[in-house]
Amino acid sequence: MHTWDLIGHRRWGYLLSALVIVAGLAGIAAWGIDFGIDFTGGTLLDLQLGREASLAEVRATLGGFGLEEAQIQKAGDRPREVLIRTRVLEEAEVSRIQRAFAAQYGGAQVLRAERVGPRIGRELRRQAVVAVLVGLALQVLYITWRFRSVRFALAADVALVHDLLIVLGLYALTRRTVDSSFVAVLLTVVGYSINDTVVILDRIRENQQLRTREPFPRLVNRSILEVLVRSLTTGFGAIIALLILYFYGGPTLRDFIFGLGAGVVTGTYSSIFVASPLLVEWHLWAERRAGRLPAARPVVETPPPAEAAAVGAPPVPGRLRTEPARRRRRRRR
Repeated sequence: MHTWDLIGHRRWGYLLSALVIVAGLAGIAAWGIDFGIDFTGGTLLDLQLGREASLAEVRATLGGFGLEEAQIQKAGDRPREVLIRTRVLEEAEVSRIQRAFAAQYGGAQVLRAERVGPRIGRELRRQAVVAVLVGLALQVLYITWRFRSVRFALAADVALVHDLLIVLGLYALTRRTVDSSFVAVLLTVVGYSINDTVVILDRIRENQQLRTREPFPRLVNRSILEVLVRSLTTGFGAIIALLILYFYGGPTLRDFIFGLGAGVVTGTYSSIFVASPLLVEWHLWAERRAGRLPAARPVVETPPPAEAAAVGAPPVPGRLRTEPARRRRRRRR
């Protein structure tokens, strides 16, 4: 029976991850990160319209002022109220926008017009970084306690950093806006990725207790294959739901849904091709350092005598020499 040797081809996974991460870092270096007004500062407008308007209509009206990229939300229980987040606007611009909405929608009352300064934006960025770092540290502590092994914890955390770098790089390459919802994306990616990784690590630990003589790389490969269908099915189900939201949830949610989808894909990938292979690399390094790693020997499967005779191959010499001797000993008895 042939099985997929995922661990044996783990360097291809390293190469693919390196290419995606390097491309993302190049995008960040070339274009930078497109921070939204939550981080850079801007204006928040809360308008009460004379009639209900769709988000597409509101965006079209804002397009006349060069504000097509503004974030627009509807108040859930107040269908005529819209929240608009955009770049910093002067009072004269706010007045012109109000008059345009009043003329098109039968009236427009400014309920709130607030400015978010750059100082608040810097504070939010600092808090976002702290939140992600705290999340990573807590994951290391949890996995160390859960598996009684720092190796498992650090391998999982490297996979988490891998996922965060890929999501951030994809945002930079696609020029998507990084706002306060992006922090929720990163924390969700951390939670999803660690959940998928823990499932594989738990199976590795179970097999270690049952198959004490099996080489560690083969044991890890077996463990991955045993939970592979579960991981792929979970990820595929999440992607289907996110695709529906992406196309039918409106433009306001698309950047958020894009980040979640990228996180689901890279989280599933890193659990199989990053965390588990790194665990194998660490184990092999420790074995080589301790001098316990045997030299690699090719495994040759020798067919039994009956099968060898059927295909015309010479029989196994050891069995031909020992079998007559056993018969002679039985006759003597």
